Amino acid sequence: MAWAEKLPSGRYRGLYRDALGKKRSVGETFTHKARAERAAAALEGKARRSMYGDPDAGRRPWGEWADEWWPTRSVAPSTARVDLGRRAVHLDPRWGSVPIGSIRRHDIKEWAAAMVRRGVGASTAQRAVHLLSASLAGAVDAEVIEANPAARITLPKGAQALERYLTKEEFAAVVDELPTTHDQLVAYVLAYTGLRWGEMAGLHHNRLDLDRGLLRVVETFDEKNGQVQPYPKGKRVRDVPVPGWLVERLAALPKPGRGARCGLEHTAGVCRSSLVLTTDSGTVMRNSNWADVWRAAVERADVGHCRPHDLRHTYASWLIQNGVPLAEVGKLMGHVSTATTAKYTHLADTPTDAVMAALGAAPIFAPSLPHAVLDKTST
Repeated sequence: MAWAEKLPSGRYRGLYRDALGKKRSVGETFTHKARAERAAAALEGKARRSMYGDPDAGRRPWGEWADEWWPTRSVAPSTARVDLGRRAVHLDPRWGSVPIGSIRRHDIKEWAAAMVRRGVGASTAQRAVHLLSASLAGAVDAEVIEANPAARITLPKGAQALERYLTKEEFAAVVDELPTTHDQLVAYVLAYTGLRWGEMAGLHHNRLDLDRGLLRVVETFDEKNGQVQPYPKGKRVRDVPVPGWLVERLAALPKPGRGARCGLEHTAGVCRSSLVLTTDSGTVMRNSNWADVWRAAVERADVGHCRPHDLRHTYASWLIQNGVPLAEVGKLMGHVSTATTAKYTHLADTPTDAVMAALGAAPIFAPSLPHAVLDKTST
């Protein structure tokens, strides 16, 4: 039976019990008691109707529901592997045996905060919350629970790690220390196109349009699976301009013979050509191997810590500092969300030539006078 209680404000809040017997409240308050009771009764009826098919559905442990929901997800294999580890470490210990219908929003916030207190990074904790939320959203769709208590829970962002950018001089110093011209070409492609490693390693000759100075990002190499996959779901195929001098270097690479293929398994589509950049033996390049070559060159160049992936950040920094709008940079880099590109915003805050010109030339300073003279004139 639904009921209403009067609040200190004089308004009324409707209350009812869901199919599990848990007390719930209507999300809004009312000026009249009867209206609050009617609203609560409507929600109570809805809750009980949704449980007619399986009255005990909400009593199922979250872990049992997650086992059922997990195979229905549509995510890349690499994402599924990461999420499986995240579930084992963060979700199962806390929620595995908890009845799914008894999970409350406050409990989820406490769990997330506890992760951060234990030293779990804010971004990792947020991803764990997102994974729990996705499972609960699936439970709502399956009419196991009425609402998703984890929806739109966000954690305060921790201290943002500063992205590593190389100056043109630092980059040139590292390139000079790379052992072969091939290694230098790999570095040039990464720094002057902004490709992710998998995009560079999975770049096929048929995706190059050297006449127009463009390369098209369509596939990516998944290093863990050893497969070429279509561009990740949610990201759009994109065309990336290639500087003329880099076009000349790519054009000088050995031309693939007719019918040449990359030799890798493609999870979708058909391979139509060989890879652009490979090892000396013609196999796909792996970041786990080339990173050692890059790291040694960085140490010899004495420019500080810098990973191969930082060449992607470097690409963005060079564009932004030369006036390319953030939106255009995000498009070139294949960012789905503008929030991803926003981390480079501070690079666009460098004073422009127009600002510096408006400030004018250096002022004419009065000649310096000895302290004795200043003391005398002041009296």
